[in-house]
Amino acid sequence: MDTCPDAGRGARRLTSPDFNARAMLVAADGERAAFISERDPEKGPQVQLIRFDGGEARPVTDTHDPISSLLAWSPDGTRVLALQTVQWKEDERDDPEAKQRPLVVRYLPYKMDGSGPKVGARTRLVSIDVASGEITPLVDGDFDVSDAAWSPDGTRLAFSRKRDGLQRHPSDLWLADANGQHAHRITTDLYSVTGIRFSPDGRRIAFAAGRIEGDSIVQLYVHDIASGRCECPKGDDLQLEGATLLWHSDGERIATVASHGGLFEIAVLHVASGEVRYVARGLRHVTALAASGDALVFVAASVRRLDEVYRVDWDGANERRLTAFNRTWFSARVRPRVKRRRFQVPNAKGGTETIDAWLLLPPKGDGPFPALVDFHGGPQSIALLDFASHVYWYPLIAHGYAVIAPNPVGSGGYGGEFARRLIGHWGEYDLPQVEAVLDHLQKDEVITKSIGCYGKSYGGYLSAWSAARSDMFKAAVVSAPVANLKSHGGTSDTGYYVTPYAMGADLYESDDRYRRLSPVEYAASVDTATLFLNGRDDQRCPAGQCEEMFANMIRAGHRNCMMVLYPAGTHSLSGSGNPSHRVDYHDRVVNWIRANV
Repeated sequence: MDTCPDAGRGARRLTSPDFNARAMLVAADGERAAFISERDPEKGPQVQLIRFDGGEARPVTDTHDPISSLLAWSPDGTRVLALQTVQWKEDERDDPEAKQRPLVVRYLPYKMDGSGPKVGARTRLVSIDVASGEITPLVDGDFDVSDAAWSPDGTRLAFSRKRDGLQRHPSDLWLADANGQHAHRITTDLYSVTGIRFSPDGRRIAFAAGRIEGDSIVQLYVHDIASGRCECPKGDDLQLEGATLLWHSDGERIATVASHGGLFEIAVLHVASGEVRYVARGLRHVTALAASGDALVFVAASVRRLDEVYRVDWDGANERRLTAFNRTWFSARVRPRVKRRRFQVPNAKGGTETIDAWLLLPPKGDGPFPALVDFHGGPQSIALLDFASHVYWYPLIAHGYAVIAPNPVGSGGYGGEFARRLIGHWGEYDLPQVEAVLDHLQKDEVITKSIGCYGKSYGGYLSAWSAARSDMFKAAVVSAPVANLKSHGGTSDTGYYVTPYAMGADLYESDDRYRRLSPVEYAASVDTATLFLNGRDDQRCPAGQCEEMFANMIRAGHRNCMMVLYPAGTHSLSGSGNPSHRVDYHDRVVNWIRANV
């Protein structure tokens, strides 16, 4: 979204609740928006257009090749850039009688969590005329396009496309004429280029990318079209969260969301000087950012206040909350006391360092409290404050438990060295830091020795590792984990390049390291009460990871373990899965911890 109509005048529903709506794209005039919605099941999702001054949406497209996302309006407001999925045969065989085609795989990745197999289709860049609905292909071929933008004068097109060949996860920045002709590649040594935005004068392109394959730290780059220079003004010192990049109308400043000291904050970069100003207020995470005239509009959430929309000046002044969607409902619930504390912990180099941890305490009482340690994912992420994925926090806190959410070594937002030190040392460097935090809290009589742990994704790995390698936890919830590093590298949608990066060795190298750091190798020694939770269709951390660990524990005679698999559940199950499954998931976490801690 580029503008925010009706800011400050209250929220109103634009579309019928009978139909879904996604990928909304507001026109520069602030009077119309394009979005994707399925109004007719036989026709599937189509682009719709709606005016903000009233009336129902009207269909723009009528196509059987689905439009997957909307990217940008043309400068003259007549067309929309979009991504469209089209069929692509991987070999010469074609059986029209077959109900399901075989998956012919010639490259990686051939699948993605949440969207399924990638073979048999390609994503192309198209232009959609909003008056006629005509779809014009701009960039297509034996590759996928992932992002694009037109220059302000409408003469150029910048886009990000995946590479072809055997490994197709890297994407590069390309520049072409506005109609997609005369395309040439700009970047060759970066990964996952996205967030493409031209400067107001059209002379520069800002974008987000990573510079190390498998590394999840994303930096901001600025490409000067005339000189060909591509610069990263702040390097690892400005770690992006997502890829939202907004140019100020003066062409000198770029606003984005950055991971900074355990928080997701608005960061404003002065391109010429490299100075960064953080627009920060309170213990909250900014989860979405847009421009509205000379102001910034954003969504932020904290443990005590759910997602709401705010506006603020570019210099951080005059912040104002625009919505109160959840105030009445949430204020009637038990909410924790929230602290962010710093702890001295071992640094794996023979010395100590300071790390952050969130303490969520029951609203009343001095403690000590039984506790749940919440391990975050990544590992180059941070402890998240999103309600949807952490519903279980609140009933546990209401029942008198403390929740500790640490950011140990390996976490993002504390510099590149801190994040990358965990390479080849999963569990070995970060678990001792968490144990040190718990020791401090026990000495301060904040928590008792009755402690459980929970984690999903990398957090699931660390929860499984803790169950096997630590004696501090009475119960563990292991959700969508990495349990066997070698098999994860071969079965995960991204594992074939992310796991070698994380281990500092390729899949065919260093078997000893892969075994040493795999929790499944220690499954027989686990005596912690362990609950495994996984989506059946999770392709990021496939269900087989839970199954391997669970089977080994059962064979070793472990009597207090259970595995729950959710049909059609993806890696995003806990936050955006089937509602009934999410209720079951969070209830099981609460009940397992209460029964065993």
